[in-house]
Amino acid sequence: MSLLAKQFVFSDAPKHRLGRHLAFWVVWWLFFTVIYGSRPIGPGAPFLLDYQRAYAFAALEALLFLPGHMMFSYVITYVLIPWFLLRGKYVWFFVGLLILIPANALFAHQLTTWLVNPIRVHLLIPTPHDNFYYGLMSGLRGGLQTGGFAAMITLAKHFYRKDQATQQLVREKLTAELQLLKAQVHPHFLFNTLNNLYSLTLLKSDHAPEVVLKLSALLRYMLYECNAPQVPLDKEVRMMQDYVELERFRYGDRLDLAVNVRGDLAGKGVAPLLLLPFLENAFKHGVSEQLDQAWIALDLTVKGDLLKMKLINSVSEEAPLPVPDADCHGIGLQNVRKRLELLYPGRHELKILREAETFIVTLTLQVENEDWRKGDRRPEKWRPEEGSGTNVADTPAEVSRMRG
Repeated sequence: MSLLAKQFVFSDAPKHRLGRHLAFWVVWWLFFTVIYGSRPIGPGAPFLLDYQRAYAFAALEALLFLPGHMMFSYVITYVLIPWFLLRGKYVWFFVGLLILIPANALFAHQLTTWLVNPIRVHLLIPTPHDNFYYGLMSGLRGGLQTGGFAAMITLAKHFYRKDQATQQLVREKLTAELQLLKAQVHPHFLFNTLNNLYSLTLLKSDHAPEVVLKLSALLRYMLYECNAPQVPLDKEVRMMQDYVELERFRYGDRLDLAVNVRGDLAGKGVAPLLLLPFLENAFKHGVSEQLDQAWIALDLTVKGDLLKMKLINSVSEEAPLPVPDADCHGIGLQNVRKRLELLYPGRHELKILREAETFIVTLTLQVENEDWRKGDRRPEKWRPEEGSGTNVADTPAEVSRMRG
């Protein structure tokens, strides 16, 4: 619906309301003019003159009945519907109709008897000889046509506005929930990174100044670029690589780290800070809990509009084995699972598996390109195909390949 048409139909501005009502009643006046003018008026003058007189008087007759139709319609739309029907007082609504409909029919019949028929006689136009019953039915028919149509428009506008309000509430709830989830990412990320920096300062490491610079760049990215719904995928991946470098400073030779990024990242968009929690989880619940040699292997591939990420990290043998794909432990993975459900419904597949010595995460995600961010229509929802490469049952050979 165009903005102009929407304003004309739904705006409460006096000029739009007056225009709506004027257009409605002009259309009905023309409608009744055609209906009344099409009735035969009997023999007499030439054919053309008969119909000229017929439509001229039909326009006058429709105008005379218009006040009754207006009163009937406005009582329904401004009294019965808002006061009773929309408030659930259905009995009173139907009682009101049972009073209003006969009253309107009687008014139309009396108007015909005392005003319309005398004018017909004065203008030498044949007068129909209707009894009281047919007079009431005639008045009832006209009132129900206009009143029923007015009521239909009123109810259609009401339910449209209600639907729009419901959709707005859903959007606001979604936005608020996403803002809350994203707000949880920042302190969680900052807490872990500051812990890393604290460890380096305790060791009086020469890498501490470089860590401060990288941390400053990461915070600048989160504060000034992550407020948008979408961020460039290449920047998001670069931020992940900087985070990996921060962790590499912390763990040194105790960590075997392999990161492989392939494909064309340019022109693609992704929700900010969506992939980082997987890395955080790998370091926090994997590497940090191991005293011996630890390892992490990250493989990220972009092909067309599909991003495939496979992250495998070592875990301590003493750590308990959770149920595969159960609720993720830690704030980070709970957060990212919820954000994926809200932001990419039907356009992602997330698999999480814990084995004896490895923790495996695979994510397939339909990312967005520049055309979508400009407002073009998105493609149909992606559904993962069977055997599409998202199976988490990785063999030791696959793990060895990712570790280089």
